[in-house]
Amino acid sequence: LMMKADLLISNGESFEERLIDVLNSAEEDGVPVFEAMSHVRTLEFGEDGHDDHAGHDDHAGHDHSGVDPHFFTDPLQMVEVVEALVDFMIANVSGIDADQLRASGDSYVQQLQDLHDEIQEMFEAVPVNKRVLVTNHEVFNYFAEQYDFEIVGTVIPSLSTTDSASAKQLTELMEVIESHHVPAIFADVASSDRLAAMIAEEIGDIGVVNLYSESLGEAGSGASTYLDMLRTNYERIATALAAEGHDHDHDH
Repeated sequence: LMMKADLLISNGESFEERLIDVLNSAEEDGVPVFEAMSHVRTLEFGEDGHDDHAGHDDHAGHDHSGVDPHFFTDPLQMVEVVEALVDFMIANVSGIDADQLRASGDSYVQQLQDLHDEIQEMFEAVPVNKRVLVTNHEVFNYFAEQYDFEIVGTVIPSLSTTDSASAKQLTELMEVIESHHVPAIFADVASSDRLAAMIAEEIGDIGVVNLYSESLGEAGSGASTYLDMLRTNYERIATALAAEGHDHDHDH
């Protein structure tokens, strides 16, 4: 089917690791392939101090060194992609109604910009010194860059091996969580949160909050579309971080 497509869209930067050969073959056969990562302002893992675990592989198998492919956690990055995709489709798909497509693209761009404004407003309730995240694996660098968050720890790389270094990393991660008074660890609904739950139980007075970080949810989940997914994720983050009872002094 992919070989007969009018156009293929990929995330890029090895995100579709099991499909890379197929995508390359389709492109060689003349199928236009649009790679979203070619149109975003990329971050590298470890850039701006948001990731102390560069070089590890996470549970999904993405190599956590080099360019971070998770641009979609920032809706303003998606604006760039939508605008480039409209141009690409008009140039490469015959018989397309360019005016109608541009109108649809403009409408979606407006929704993305409105969502960005809504997200900014959500986080006004979260003081800058509480805008810290501990996540199950490294997905939210672009989000952190856009909304002034810091990712202070990642669960999966800390337990990616069974040797003593892993135990040391786990201890360090728990110390980071306690020193930042982190009220919640953010895990992915589609992956096991067993490790995050174990850490939370060990520390006490900390929650595990599930997010839709790399996949949409089912109908009725509040995350069945891209816009709803981002809104739901960031509402959950804002709620967890703005919760009363965790308002410690971070400046000592």
